[in-house]
Amino acid sequence: MSMTSASIVSRLVLAGLLCASVAACAKTSTAPKPENLDYRQNHPIQVASEPVSVSVSVPFEGVELSAKDSAKFRNFLRDFVTRGRAPIMVESTQPERIRDVLIANGLRAGEFTIVTETTIKAPNAILGFTANKVVAPECGDWSSRPSWLPDNAPHSNYGCAMQRNIGQMTANPGDLMQAKPVGGGNASRSDTGIFNHQGGAQYESFIEE
Repeated sequence: MSMTSASIVSRLVLAGLLCASVAACAKTSTAPKPENLDYRQNHPIQVASEPVSVSVSVPFEGVELSAKDSAKFRNFLRDFVTRGRAPIMVESTQPERIRDVLIANGLRAGEFTIVTETTIKAPNAILGFTANKVVAPECGDWSSRPSWLPDNAPHSNYGCAMQRNIGQMTANPGDLMQAKPVGGGNASRSDTGIFNHQGGAQYESFIEE
């Protein structure tokens, strides 16, 4: 066999081996699924539910709670306004008294239901509701190597800290399931502020002060 023929054969063999290796790589490598490229789906923020309850003592006279119960009730009411997803269930054998007390301390009549068939003894009453709860992702997944990502997929821990921070900063977890509709109040106030500023009202007010 001449040198030219040998060279051609060698090149053909080399080309065949190269094609075979490329084909083998194409068969063994799998492209990442589209959802795996989104850190929000890799590290989702979930919303669960949890029970919240508080015990108060119904005053014998008047509608004022004791200082201790008043502080507990304010915290409970604040939590209900922020995270409540169902009406408050009240267990008490004094329905008229507890109703007057709760309304006098900030609850609306339609926000609670009183259950009189209970083992809770007077003057105590138990208030409870179901609340939204954020389940933030746990970070620290270093299973993939940041220095070797041949498929250009994000690192296994990428975006987790951001998602966790958002979950922990969310005041009302229910907003993650469905945001509240935008009202027109903020827009109208912004318009008023802009028009006043453009007209010099804000600046003149500042100078006068």
